[in-house]
Amino acid sequence: MKRILSVVALAVFCMFAVGVLFAGGQSDAASAAKKDLQFVAVLYGQANEGTWEPAAFTAIQKVQKDFPFTLQLAESTTTQDAEKVIRNWASRGVDVLFAHSLIYMDQLITVAKQFPKVHFIGEAMLNPDENLDDPEYLKQSSKNTPANLTVLGDTPYEGNFLAGYVAGLMTKSKKIGILEPFESPGLNRYSNCFYYGVKAANPSVEMKIVYLGDYVAPAETRDAVKSFAQQGCDIVFSEMDDNSAILEAQAQGIYCIPMYMDKTQVAPETVLTSVVFDWYKPLKGSVEAVVKGTMAAYRQKNYFRGLTVKDDSIYLGKYASSVPQKVKDAAEKIRKQLKDGSLTFPLVTDVIIK
Repeated sequence: MKRILSVVALAVFCMFAVGVLFAGGQSDAASAAKKDLQFVAVLYGQANEGTWEPAAFTAIQKVQKDFPFTLQLAESTTTQDAEKVIRNWASRGVDVLFAHSLIYMDQLITVAKQFPKVHFIGEAMLNPDENLDDPEYLKQSSKNTPANLTVLGDTPYEGNFLAGYVAGLMTKSKKIGILEPFESPGLNRYSNCFYYGVKAANPSVEMKIVYLGDYVAPAETRDAVKSFAQQGCDIVFSEMDDNSAILEAQAQGIYCIPMYMDKTQVAPETVLTSVVFDWYKPLKGSVEAVVKGTMAAYRQKNYFRGLTVKDDSIYLGKYASSVPQKVKDAAEKIRKQLKDGSLTFPLVTDVIIK
């Protein structure tokens, strides 16, 4: 009887041990399946300062609600440190690394080749695959970059045209000032698209431009806005990455149209409208492809995905209460024409505003 009881006890113990082992294996597998993606955003500035970084950070948080991931921020990343920072995060086995500036593209491509299991998301101002005659974009084209890289487009051109159109309808002095951080082909396109929008609404408007030497230059920005006001400008279009232009425009009693995000809350009656960069849909596309394991197919169709009115990823923010309904209706008509392709305009990199 003792021998029988011993055998039964041993059998029960073995069954229990196997059950625990099996349950543990299930738990580990379930835990692995539920593990959040690891997402890193490399930022030149701070996520909660200015306008450029907060616009992207807002989109990242929105995508995070669709596809839960653990978010890490690499803020204040200079171009000198970029490759080291990007490689450091990639070596930790993160799933997605988003570098929110075109200044990181060279470093991103270099590191992406070394870490094929990490998906990298960069940015460009034009579609590399459509600008192969440019050596820089040729280097960034889909055929010359690794399969674990996709590119978002810093392409607010339609939004700038729309903002210019509204400004052209709203100006009474027929004089408008433009604040550009510095003269460069990409930023020239920003200003030129605004210019074309103004001229489409009111060909007689005169525009002046000032280059401020940086994206954040509060004292210089306020001086420039004050100078514009003294010259009779009643609207300022700002490509700067802070609120200085808005605050000085408010002090001078003129309108300001900022870029990157809706800044109505800063000065509701001064912000005529805003050019809003909504990175949510383009960013979601790449993250969703990573989650679903469909990156190869997605990349083939969406290697470069720009901001555009066609998917409402670029649009105008709230209007000041002084904007009449007829102006809003006119802008909406232009937006629809841009969306269906019946209205187009050139992307010019040369300086056309003197």
